[in-house]
Amino acid sequence: MDPLLSPFWAGNEMTNETLLPVREADGSIRPMPLLYPAEEILSVRGATLETEYRPGRDWALAEGKLVIPAGSEIPVMDHDDYYPPADDGHCFPHSEGGFIRFGEGAYFHRRQIAVSYRHGGKWDGPVPTDKTALLPRTAKLLRSGAAMNCLIFGDSISTGANASGVVGAPPYQKPWYELTAEGLAAFYGTAGIRLLNTSVGGKTSAWGRDTARENAAALRPDLCVIGFGMNDGSGRVPPETFIGNLVAIMETTRAENPACEFVLIATTLANREVRGFLGNQADYLSPMLALEREGVCVADMTSLHAALLRRKAFRDMSGNNVNHPNDFLSRAYAQLMLRTLGAI
Repeated sequence: MDPLLSPFWAGNEMTNETLLPVREADGSIRPMPLLYPAEEILSVRGATLETEYRPGRDWALAEGKLVIPAGSEIPVMDHDDYYPPADDGHCFPHSEGGFIRFGEGAYFHRRQIAVSYRHGGKWDGPVPTDKTALLPRTAKLLRSGAAMNCLIFGDSISTGANASGVVGAPPYQKPWYELTAEGLAAFYGTAGIRLLNTSVGGKTSAWGRDTARENAAALRPDLCVIGFGMNDGSGRVPPETFIGNLVAIMETTRAENPACEFVLIATTLANREVRGFLGNQADYLSPMLALEREGVCVADMTSLHAALLRRKAFRDMSGNNVNHPNDFLSRAYAQLMLRTLGAI
């Protein structure tokens, strides 16, 4: 399996973990913590992987953190660029006043760096579990190598925004659902997975409910991966309404294909520094878990992301600095999905 899909919660080597260097208000650059205290840094590259930076001149390791010394060629965002003093049309209001930078496409990707390193740390967050016991038909199809239609139905995160391959930037990493399909094929030895994706950026579960017949049921998926919640949470949609919409999507889909099984992805969180976007996304997790039964399971990205944020800054893992994953967090999505489907 691709080393990029090696789960971040296991092992002692990290590949291409991302950081976004930003100067403090006084012009200094703080030592940057990694997910684990590094014992040996193997490489530091730009996130496009086109440029490798030199130890000593461009970076150093101190107390497990990455240090960017004076004279380094690693690009660092100025404080006033990341926190603009006025609205320049490419920022959002900061939750505590002022503004914070926003950028779509490869804007942040091209300003991040990718660090590979060895460590002796241990993961103290939640560890995903194999949930194939709840998906017996999916598990049978995967293990037999039979043809299987897998539908991805959700919002912009489910379209793959801002994976580098989606925005057309090196290293052209595929979106999380394609990484998942490749990982499943490698593990189970099947070429029978047919990916379908009807996700649309900016949509909520209400749109999913209203379009479930044409965007889900009509495609007769064997496995339907439902990925709403980010925009619902920002819009403060009550949990009971959100859950009702998920149930309606599943009922509509099963009316056409009673054998369909479902993975419900509990969303990542929005940037708490950006006013208005971090709403009640986390409140959806518990009632989603209550939906688990044969044929329905939950892939809990909410808890994983919350645990990652206890160790890393949001900007280190985001493609737009508001609510989209970058390549590193997209890989975390794929790793979670692969574990949920018994492949790692």
